[in-house]
Amino acid sequence: MPRSDRHAVRSVEEIGEHRPSALDVALAHSRNIAVFGPVPDLDRDLLTVRLRSIAAEVPRLRLDPFSADGTWTRRTDTLVVEDLAAPTPSGDLPDVPGAQLGVIATHVRHYDPAPLRVAVCDDHLVVDHSHGLGDGRLAPTLQAVLLDSAPPSVHAALAHDAPAGSVRRALADQVLRHPRRLAEARRLRADNAPEADLAEPVTVDPNRVRTVSVTVPADRVAALRQRISTMDGASDASSTVAIWVAALRRAGVATDEVVQVLVDCRRYLRRGDAGMGNLAIALPIRMPAPVTPASVRQRVRTATESAWPLAVLGISATRARLRRGTPPSSPEPAETVRRSPHVRLSVSDIGRLPIFDGVVPPAPASPPQLGAGIDPDGPEALTLLVSETGGARTLSATFHADVIDARAVHSALTDICRDPVAVLETAGP
Repeated sequence: MPRSDRHAVRSVEEIGEHRPSALDVALAHSRNIAVFGPVPDLDRDLLTVRLRSIAAEVPRLRLDPFSADGTWTRRTDTLVVEDLAAPTPSGDLPDVPGAQLGVIATHVRHYDPAPLRVAVCDDHLVVDHSHGLGDGRLAPTLQAVLLDSAPPSVHAALAHDAPAGSVRRALADQVLRHPRRLAEARRLRADNAPEADLAEPVTVDPNRVRTVSVTVPADRVAALRQRISTMDGASDASSTVAIWVAALRRAGVATDEVVQVLVDCRRYLRRGDAGMGNLAIALPIRMPAPVTPASVRQRVRTATESAWPLAVLGISATRARLRRGTPPSSPEPAETVRRSPHVRLSVSDIGRLPIFDGVVPPAPASPPQLGAGIDPDGPEALTLLVSETGGARTLSATFHADVIDARAVHSALTDICRDPVAVLETAGP
């Protein structure tokens, strides 16, 4: 499908307002797709006016990371909210609440990547952007501002980039206050390293990356939260991991013991240093059976209370700086490398999203939801994003359909949707 018209003519050094970090550059060819809806009566003309106004204040949104030599340039085209044709359901999976979010996210992947694409698809608002422009915080924030749902403080946060050196300063703070944390970070890295010594080339079709989603109604979310409150050492986020592993096991999916858990490193930064950018990492944490809410919470807490997340982010940025000047490889190679004989999970539970409260209708109407298609980091990778709006929770799973059975993923998600408490009980004590 044709990509939107864009012409980049000025180098990033001439832009002045924003310079991408080395990590931004390294992530440029990874793709984040966020779908929010349904929202009735979306006005593309009004959304376009708002988009242009926002882009005038947020230089990051005007950057184009796709030049052949790896140099970032500034878009000089006129930003327009596109109108995407509604997708035709494949019909190979039974319909469930929230399924349309995944159908639209998959549909958007059939369009060529763009630095930033904002579109209306049926009654949903889509933001499709290069990961180089920012991590998973960018798209929902932009959507909320475009929908005029968020307070002015959210608009201001969108325009504030994390300053250069923020991660280095935070890591120095950690080490100065707690000198033993570097050794602890090395130990945690070794303890959670994958055991599988596999480097198997696998041919995949990049056009078959698929997102499958489901929405758990508010009453079932409330029942789940009530059950979690009675479990020692459990939290909503840790229960998400335990439920997902249990549901996949019930669907016959063998998963790797190491689960990547999203950690937003803004929590470690100095006041004023937190902002937009790439500041979240997927931290690999070993989760031996039984994977219970309490065991997940303890292992994640041990990791996040150390300097390990900041060290991982700092090392990633350093490696990216060392590679700077070398054009990134193709974003969607026909052949990638499988690192585990089992499915590798990445889980991101971003929790409740009050920034969308302004567009949540009064009960009993169903609230709009956020679904997302996050690029899997390998042929056997399965990414899950969980968000909550209006009391309901949506789970979006993205994977290579050449490698992972979509029916099994759908079965696991449907299991959670129908009775999340029952699935949680199978996770163990």
